Amino acid sequence: MAWAEWMVVAPTLEEELKLEWEARAIVEDEDHKDIAKLCAQLSKQNWYQQKLIEQAAAHVMELETKLACLELVDQIQKENKSPWWRVIFSGRV
Repeated sequence: MAWAEWMVVAPTLEEELKLEWEARAIVEDEDHKDIAKLCAQLSKQNWYQQKLIEQAAAHVMELETKLACLELVDQIQKENKSPWWRVIFSGRV
């Protein structure tokens, strides 16, 4: 998986239809007090989810950075096991 590809949202057709159905039910509701309560709850939920996503993305970035460092160390170790003549001709003397 390419870097940050996991962040792309690809809902199924069923998920898109359910979301649209729920959104239209909210818009068509006549009870403004219930809608205001729902909006307040959704606002709070959105804030917590946003914080969770920020923390998760930071953690994934940290893990990817550690993995890249480990791969770099492995590559350097493999290069250091090169024959002496390859080291000389590579210009890293």
